[in-house]
Amino acid sequence: MVAVNSLFTNRQEYLRYAEYRTKVYDRVINPVSFLASHWPAVMIYDKQFDILESLRYSSETFVTAGNMLGKDFISGYVALSFFLAPQMYFDVEYVASIERQRSKDNPNPHTVRILTTSVAEHHLKVLWGEIGRFVSTCKYPLVHDKENPRGPITINYQEVRYAREKHAKNPLNYLQGRVSDTGEGLAGHHAAYTLAIFDEASGIPDLSYTQMGTWAKKMLIIGNPNACQNFFRRGVKTGNQLKS
Repeated sequence: MVAVNSLFTNRQEYLRYAEYRTKVYDRVINPVSFLASHWPAVMIYDKQFDILESLRYSSETFVTAGNMLGKDFISGYVALSFFLAPQMYFDVEYVASIERQRSKDNPNPHTVRILTTSVAEHHLKVLWGEIGRFVSTCKYPLVHDKENPRGPITINYQEVRYAREKHAKNPLNYLQGRVSDTGEGLAGHHAAYTLAIFDEASGIPDLSYTQMGTWAKKMLIIGNPNACQNFFRRGVKTGNQLKS
């Protein structure tokens, strides 16, 4: 499983570049090092590194990309890695504030909720295919079953849960796919660590963005540069707010 890669002639060059990009973070565990340790055969390219860096340091990341450039690939990695280790996408002060809530009555304060959405359900199948591929190719078996009772997650149709909540009617933690033209079901997903992923964002209505913006601490908004007048166009036109 290798993403589009036009920068490197061999894996040694890639690893040197990945080590350099890792240094932009202020933590040892970060999305770049996590990818290298859990999917050692995977290589990403500079724009995908930029996406991971932006997610770490900003609340909203807008990405325009053409076809076959790996946008679903990196979105799939972001979705799964955020669910497995959300702390690496936040600053240490925020993580510490959540951990201080730990108590006998609240042993797991680091709740995680992620929604992925798109213009239609069949568009989400591509993204969820990438999520499934990352699940099945991880160096460490992830799925909880009889053969792997220590697996941390369960996965069903467009839903990932922690294994400890596999039978819960209303799990506290989840990664789900949802599509709604009216915004129904896209609000109210508050938790300690939250992420919204918009796929094919040029075709998603403003209402979906507004509803998910009420709870999502991180947003990955990604799509083709199609003609549109919605939040995606406005966000792209705003430009990079991380640059001084």
